[in-house]
Amino acid sequence: MQTSVKPAALPAKKLLPFILVSFGFTWLCWLPLLLNKQFAAGMPVLPGQFYLGSFGPLLGTLISLRLPGGGGIATWSKTAFSLAFPKKWLAIAAGLPLAYGAVAVLAHTLITGSMPDMHRFGLTSDLPPQFNIWMTSGIWMLTFGIGEESGWRGYLLPALHKRYSLFTSALLVALIWMAWHLPAFWFNESYLGMGFGIIGWAISLTYGSVVLAWICAGSRWSILPVIVWHGIFDLLTASDQAAEIMAMVCSMLVILHGVLLMRTLGRRRSQPPKL
Repeated sequence: MQTSVKPAALPAKKLLPFILVSFGFTWLCWLPLLLNKQFAAGMPVLPGQFYLGSFGPLLGTLISLRLPGGGGIATWSKTAFSLAFPKKWLAIAAGLPLAYGAVAVLAHTLITGSMPDMHRFGLTSDLPPQFNIWMTSGIWMLTFGIGEESGWRGYLLPALHKRYSLFTSALLVALIWMAWHLPAFWFNESYLGMGFGIIGWAISLTYGSVVLAWICAGSRWSILPVIVWHGIFDLLTASDQAAEIMAMVCSMLVILHGVLLMRTLGRRRSQPPKL
């Protein structure tokens, strides 16, 4: 008699270590920054400590992979950092945020009557002033690119997709991703004073998760293209000059793109482990 095999429920104990380590490491790194900003605590901090916190999801992934039944780091890395994916996805991953940026520059010019200062484009007070745009983009990709995407799209998304559709998995990743950012709202200049803008930020992050899930799945679960997308997008939206108009326009375009992808991702049903 032929019997059907139902997708196994995703055990909470499998993802709990990942979440605890990812949040714990990042929040410990950011705690001194928060205390110094809010209470003038005078706690010592390392240069680039904000960026150091970005490696929480990567650390959470590595710890989870080392646990019994975790699959192993070597097996995971062969997929997560594989170059065996259609190279059009690398072009898509780089081209999309650059297209967002071009539209944002045009919008900035039309609204303010002048183009952004291209000599300061992409630079941020979070990094030394001598950093140029190439150095800054490299830092974003090496930290929040690799550090975050190793966890969110490299581990968490495919783990959730074993039970849920790709769209639902992307939404669940977005919820966890949002919560991970919470301490930054009390010390980072890009988040401070956001006010009701946090609603737009949350919507943008949600649909950004949808766009990145689409790219990651198209790249056969290699995270290299999404690292590129994430790094370029952060360069465009987290720089000092991107405040308000440029960041808002880029976010609106991500939301629009994510909405257009909803049905496509919804059709990609769960992929339970092969038995």
